[in-house]
Amino acid sequence: MKRDLGSDIILKILELGQTNLTTFTTAKPGKIIMLKISVPFRAQGEVFPLIEAGADQLYCGYLPLEWEKKFTNMEFERKGGGSNFTDIKEFKSAVDLSHKKGVSVFLALNGLYVNSQYSVLRKIVREMEAIDFDAYIIADLGLLLLLRELKTKKQMHLSTGATVFNAEAVDFYRKLGISNIVFDRQTTIKEMGAISMQNPDISFEAFILNTLCVHIDGFCTFLHACNFSLQELIARTRGKKLDVVSEYDPFSSGDACCLNYSCGVRNPSLNRSLRVKKIRPTFYKKSVNSTECGACALYDIAATQIKTVKIVGRQLGFDERLRSVKFIRSSLDFLERNKNMRRHDFINKVQALYRQTYGVKVSCKGNNCYHPDVILKK
Repeated sequence: MKRDLGSDIILKILELGQTNLTTFTTAKPGKIIMLKISVPFRAQGEVFPLIEAGADQLYCGYLPLEWEKKFTNMEFERKGGGSNFTDIKEFKSAVDLSHKKGVSVFLALNGLYVNSQYSVLRKIVREMEAIDFDAYIIADLGLLLLLRELKTKKQMHLSTGATVFNAEAVDFYRKLGISNIVFDRQTTIKEMGAISMQNPDISFEAFILNTLCVHIDGFCTFLHACNFSLQELIARTRGKKLDVVSEYDPFSSGDACCLNYSCGVRNPSLNRSLRVKKIRPTFYKKSVNSTECGACALYDIAATQIKTVKIVGRQLGFDERLRSVKFIRSSLDFLERNKNMRRHDFINKVQALYRQTYGVKVSCKGNNCYHPDVILKK
């Protein structure tokens, strides 16, 4: 009988049983700990510069040609080609170089998959098992079960795409072998502090820089690869069939969910359409001042049990990612040298460093902030 992956998942959930409900308490500020910085990379030549700039961990994607031919040129986490390794030999060399510097490498296979993709996915995982990277970053429960079935020796880290919002979810994934969890962007520092304090055997990560979004990642089905103009789109598709299903402002954003769009209501009896132009999406990125950032919160995050802050943006250019690492490293180094400083003074210092790094002349308004509640406490 053909294996039904969905049934396997349901049975596994039933086997785990119910866990006791946990009452959250507010995490009290504790001793400042030094946070690690997790940084995206996508080429062997980026390894040493990113480490020298301050990266403690590196993570990447992998998009094999077979996946692109059979399914799409969008990789597992909905990012387009160019933001991932495509050559397995180069990926192995990059891992070896990182390990020479004592830096771990994590591989993101953090999409949500359907049954028809699992034959290829299984083949990819078997190829990856032969490479000595340190952990998978995954979101799909079926892939998690597949890795357990294959008895992987690598760590399994849970992506934000798995939507962990409370201690019960942490307990569920712990029983399946997860050792590290990336908090969702919508999780407050108070919530992260409480969950991390109650689960000292699990490592936790918090996002800190780039690609802020108001939507919950694990519930998102949009593509993150529309970072080209209409002229480029026409050039790329010249001579190919192209069905335009919406009208949009190609200069509004790099993400499909943030595009301006137009819509119309047609009255067949009058043979006339009423068109509403340029509807602005819920999260319009032109409204932010500059790079989305949570650096002011490093003071509060370092007082929790969170171990790592994560810089986002595999799709960003190398210079932008290198600048991101240097900025967060400088902020953490300042905190390390001044552990007894007040939150107010740290925030002022970091905001000045942000303006210097990104060429922003105005004071922070909080409209591009991961944790605006921290600024309000300033």
